[in-house]
Amino acid sequence: MSGDIPAEREPWIRACINFRAGNRIPSCGARGSLEMTAALREGLEARGLDWRFETMHCMGKCHVGPTMRVLPNGPFIMGVVEADVPRVLDYLEAGDIEGLAKAFPLPPDDRDA
Repeated sequence: MSGDIPAEREPWIRACINFRAGNRIPSCGARGSLEMTAALREGLEARGLDWRFETMHCMGKCHVGPTMRVLPNGPFIMGVVEADVPRVLDYLEAGDIEGLAKAFPLPPDDRDA
């Protein structure tokens, strides 16, 4: 997104783009997070959505990724691939973070991890 969004603006989205162990074990990057994050960044800009978006390496959930999280203290958004980006943008545009989290939930076994 544009560089004129203040760093303290809330909420924002963080997404993992990590490739683990030379891509020999499950990871967000191996599951398409690079393509998904590029499409999401382009979609946010195209729709004029005022969301800070950043990528990082590892959120500890690569085995069920791609992993995103709404910050601060928001839900994990799991398993979004490039084809899901228009749907994700619809949720963001509507301000429906709860609906987004329900559509792309953190698996029950990982909620306490």
